[in-house]
Amino acid sequence: MEKNGLKRLFCILFFALCAIPLAVFLLAGPSAPGANERPAAKPRVISAGRVNWDVLSDAADYFADTFGLRQELITANARLDTAVFHQSAVDDVLLGADGWLYYADTLCDYTGSDPMTERELWCAARNLYLVQEYAAAHGAQFLFICAPNKNTLYPDAMPARYVRAGGASDLDRLLAALDVQQVAYCDVRGALLGADALTYYRTDSHWNGYGSALAHDEILRALGREGTLADEVFTMQAHTGDLYQMLYPASRRQEEGLSLARARTFSYDGDVRGADDQLIRTTSTAAGSLLLFRDSFGNALHEDMAESFGTATFSRAMPYDLSLLDDAQPDVLAVELVERNLRWLCTRPPEFPAPAREVTADAAAPSGQTIALTKSASDWDGLVCYTAAFDGASPDADSPVYVLLDGTTYEACPTGTGFSLLAPDAETAKVLFQSDGILTSCRTEITQA
Repeated sequence: MEKNGLKRLFCILFFALCAIPLAVFLLAGPSAPGANERPAAKPRVISAGRVNWDVLSDAADYFADTFGLRQELITANARLDTAVFHQSAVDDVLLGADGWLYYADTLCDYTGSDPMTERELWCAARNLYLVQEYAAAHGAQFLFICAPNKNTLYPDAMPARYVRAGGASDLDRLLAALDVQQVAYCDVRGALLGADALTYYRTDSHWNGYGSALAHDEILRALGREGTLADEVFTMQAHTGDLYQMLYPASRRQEEGLSLARARTFSYDGDVRGADDQLIRTTSTAAGSLLLFRDSFGNALHEDMAESFGTATFSRAMPYDLSLLDDAQPDVLAVELVERNLRWLCTRPPEFPAPAREVTADAAAPSGQTIALTKSASDWDGLVCYTAAFDGASPDADSPVYVLLDGTTYEACPTGTGFSLLAPDAETAKVLFQSDGILTSCRTEITQA
């Protein structure tokens, strides 16, 4: 009898504990999402004028993302995993030594397990070359900047089970490819490695205010300007690390990091919700104008750069939309991209009118392959977007891709496995590239997306 009573008591306690998240959900409302989380939408019985037969599944997804005390329970589980098993409860976060956290997406770069192919590297460099060429035609100086992964600069706290690659990194190889194609770039690693203080946060994937200032100074020097921001006074300020938030979403713990001591001397144009905004415009008393395509490392960097240019436009758009050149009229066009995303340069090609080239198909050797060229609308007046995959065709690693449209030849942005370009609407097309050192032409069929 006592055993049955204990069983009933255990079952009652178990179901009572399970009911607590539901009770909190009903009384206090859904839990707020954690860092970088996008909870499922509220379930709807009627969707787009029709009965939503997946409403129960949608309700389950919504509750799983918003149940009461969700962040507190996730944090408790993560602390248990860390303390008992010495492992991260979140796949995106790596537990380093002495409280250091690393972003798991940087592992391939760190171990060298998935290096970019020679074709991918050349395509990435070629796309930057084409952007530089387009910028020059608009009177703008071009510069590429790569923000290093944290474990590139601070590998000592990385988990010992991961062995660092000994050869040239994708960043080293890309910079060598940029040298060949004469693309201007700024390598900030030396300045960050030679710093007399930490330049990245321990619990965040990004550089701190001091690291951003050092990068800013190197960028200005690469542009032929003077950069002395890192020589100013910095103070320790509290910061909530993005990796720490991902791992422990209910925690309010912060770390101290170096930040510029003085107030900023620029102003924002229009409404700005925060540093993550897709488009930010600024004004200052400095000289010159800037258009900077950036990622999350620009959250800190944009404040430094805004003080160094009279007008500045910062865009998080990817692919890079070069129509902003017409609006911003910059003296400088810069591209900042984190090391872990270098492959994006050849998978998300920039958007701008394809340059015309004096290449003809007369001397090209015909290929037996047919390339399907897909045509779709674009936001550029008078231009359409063409995309294609090679599907068996084999351009040389260092071969441009040309597309002959109604008698005019354009150079496309290569994507490693294909290409894309913005050009006038056409009825006929032919694709040209080098294969084994020989200019080859492929029969092309245009289809409407």
